[in-house]
Amino acid sequence: MKKILIIFVFFTTILNANNRYELKLYEKVLPFVFHKTPLIVFADKDANEILKYSKKFKIVTKCKKAVVILIGSDFLDIPDECKDKPIFSTSYRSFKNSENSFGAFYWRKGRPQIKFKNKVLEKYNLTLPNFLRKYAK
Repeated sequence: MKKILIIFVFFTTILNANNRYELKLYEKVLPFVFHKTPLIVFADKDANEILKYSKKFKIVTKCKKAVVILIGSDFLDIPDECKDKPIFSTSYRSFKNSENSFGAFYWRKGRPQIKFKNKVLEKYNLTLPNFLRKYAK
């Protein structure tokens, strides 16, 4: 029983550390790209859990009001009124499959990955700060 409790605490700590890391990354990247604070975001359940602790984001329940959409691999069905919104993906799959995805942050083999698509950035007149340009293709 003691071992199970220790393992549970260990994994909970690791997951919270990842969430804090993701939140810091979102806070560093997205407001710089959109030049707005607070940034109005429509997000899936997982991203909502992370973003709700930040003052740099305002989470909305209707995607029409959002400036950007955060989606993961389980959130591929975007409402029709949001098809033209820029998307920041939280999985490689949604980044690759969504034509409006300008960037992505996801984990691969326990390591954080960040990518951007120049073509989509240009489509939405978004500019990356200098420290992120090396991640764009």
